[in-house]
Amino acid sequence: MTGSDGRLVQTAVIGSRNSGRAIILPTDADELTRWRRRHPAYSYWCGTQLGGCGNELSDRLYRDKVCHFAHRPHTSCHRTATGAASADHLFIKDDLAAWAGRNRLKGRATSRDLGTGPGDAVDFRVGEARQHVRFQFSKLAHAEWQQARRRLSSDAATLDWVFGPGTAQPETMEELYDEYGYLLRFRFETQGAVRRIRLRAEDPRRSTDWVPLDACVITPEGLRVPGAEPRRRSGPSPAAETGVRRTAAPVRRSREEQVLGLREALVSAAGFRTRPTWEALARSAGSDLLGLSVPDRVGLLAAVDRACGREGSPLLSALIRTGESDPPSYVGDVAAAVGCGAPATAAVLRRWCQREADRAFAVYGVPSRTAPPRLSLTADGQLAAQQNAEPVQRQTIVHVKGGPVRQPTARPKPGDLARAPGDTEIGHALRGARQRRGPRPRYAAALMALAEEALTRLPEPQRTELVVEMTATRRWLDSRPETLAQKPKKSRRAMRIAAAKKTAAVKQPARAEKAQQRQQGKKAKNPLQGARPLPGADDARPERKPK
Repeated sequence: MTGSDGRLVQTAVIGSRNSGRAIILPTDADELTRWRRRHPAYSYWCGTQLGGCGNELSDRLYRDKVCHFAHRPHTSCHRTATGAASADHLFIKDDLAAWAGRNRLKGRATSRDLGTGPGDAVDFRVGEARQHVRFQFSKLAHAEWQQARRRLSSDAATLDWVFGPGTAQPETMEELYDEYGYLLRFRFETQGAVRRIRLRAEDPRRSTDWVPLDACVITPEGLRVPGAEPRRRSGPSPAAETGVRRTAAPVRRSREEQVLGLREALVSAAGFRTRPTWEALARSAGSDLLGLSVPDRVGLLAAVDRACGREGSPLLSALIRTGESDPPSYVGDVAAAVGCGAPATAAVLRRWCQREADRAFAVYGVPSRTAPPRLSLTADGQLAAQQNAEPVQRQTIVHVKGGPVRQPTARPKPGDLARAPGDTEIGHALRGARQRRGPRPRYAAALMALAEEALTRLPEPQRTELVVEMTATRRWLDSRPETLAQKPKKSRRAMRIAAAKKTAAVKQPARAEKAQQRQQGKKAKNPLQGARPLPGADDARPERKPK
């Protein structure tokens, strides 16, 4: 009744094992009943284009659980994807065919198996214009994407790559941002028994609205989405450019031209809130920068940072990163060359570059904002103590009877931070909050609120790192509930006095009750007992007669 991994089978094809007509089975019993009435002759198959076994399926109707497809008894199937999205590559082929017919395009859509299944990618080719659009369903490494791009560009006039959720690597996104100004994305929305594609263009700062395929057009420059302004470089295709680079050496520019081009590329990266690699900079600032040695790179970057000309302006060289998202070691040499100090360790360099990158994002971003202060470095290459040390926990001495009692000050409220960290510093601040001594859940919760806002502004590499820190902090908060404030301890003398008062307060009502009981138990005394008679008292008494 379920797939080989225990999941419910929600998709199938109609008609035969090799059919490309996909369906999502209605999960509600009433909807499935209506579907059966409308299509009584349909047969359903675990289609080969879904990566299935090719056997016939039956639709199971349930009132107490989700309706789904099921294999016949004693059927062996190793299909791995069985959810609603497992047939998206077939749904998009139907959408593309209908779209091409409405726009009078002689196009053809083909599924591609890139190693994980028949739905890894879908290629749409327009024959007459030699235009190619690839819809990427599976995640592709950056090197593999570059190789496939060169291969596909060799026989296409235009090539557009549209990525599904989570399928584009940060390096791939960076290269497309640099070349086109945006990245094309797609997703699907379920409509009854089928799913329909939606597309949009996005860049590090904004995105267009999700639109159906009918709102998009194929132009001589390629696929166009409403609201996206292309920044495609004029000239030959990427494949032709690659061939030129292989046959002709890049033109060597003057040092001043290299510095100017490098600075413009770094300012543009800061405006997009991205941190490029040196190779990406070479594509933007000039291919003659690609083969420079490390000393030459340091000299150019130092000239770029000196050319900023303003006191305290961000160092643009701190934006450069390696493929592992760490700053190159030679950025420390640039910092030393411009008089900012030399970071002693890779951790200090990483922390220092994070601050400078956030400062650059603040200054050159749109809209701009006030940049945080620069992190100062000591003579031995460490972060300055006043910026790296933990805040001092002040204590108040209260004089009470029995001796002084120390009372800790109140913790900061969730929205009351001494200084809000920058976007690129929040992950480091969350890590530091978890490592602090003592329970600090309120401080960490305040940072989590800032992190939620920063996710909408950070580019992909920094956003992923921040999500990891937020997940770890959320688990830490769940395991470390906020402890109540401890009551001040009393001295021994004060404790003895309090115990004595408590004992006396308990004994006093008992003593009063016992005294009252004794008073009630005694006989009333004769007030004349023991008193001498008054004169003449005996005369008034009657005489006793002798017997």
